[in-house]
Amino acid sequence: MLNSSSESINCADLVAENTHAINQLTDFLVALPAQVYRQTFGARKQHVIGKHVRHIIDHYMALLRTVDEPSPESLDYENRQREESLELDQHAACNRLLAIVSSLCQLMTARHRTSVLMRHVSDDHDRLVSTSIDRELVFLASHTVHHMAIIAMLAEQEGVEVSEEFGVHPSTLRHLQQLNMAKSA
Repeated sequence: MLNSSSESINCADLVAENTHAINQLTDFLVALPAQVYRQTFGARKQHVIGKHVRHIIDHYMALLRTVDEPSPESLDYENRQREESLELDQHAACNRLLAIVSSLCQLMTARHRTSVLMRHVSDDHDRLVSTSIDRELVFLASHTVHHMAIIAMLAEQEGVEVSEEFGVHPSTLRHLQQLNMAKSA
């Protein structure tokens, strides 16, 4: 059993990992040409950077709605708002991402329940799965970085320069750093 100081440190680390990824994304979006944000990619023209950004936002908003509600039914990533205006307006998306960072930082100071029920649909069966805010923060950090990697590939197709760390999971960065240190030794 963790004591409250261990939980708050753990939550703080998880929030820091998420805010780092979100801040990388907002910095990238500020410099991204607007036409590239809305441009379609792929043979079926279904890949759009703006859609990936909106998708990231939707997932964070689902968790934050669950945390903020006094007695939520369950966390539900399938039933997202899908606010299409965020796919077209990167400045609105950046503002929403910064608001998410602010809300995540409040998680560190507020006392929220740690266990949550999450709705999961598989083979048309609706199930409730037990999870926690900490576990969902781990998922969201990984999910965000995964979509950032896709965003990076799309942007690079248009000649946009992307930093080496953008869209790379922190565990991969640590692994690469260890390899470099081993080569230097």
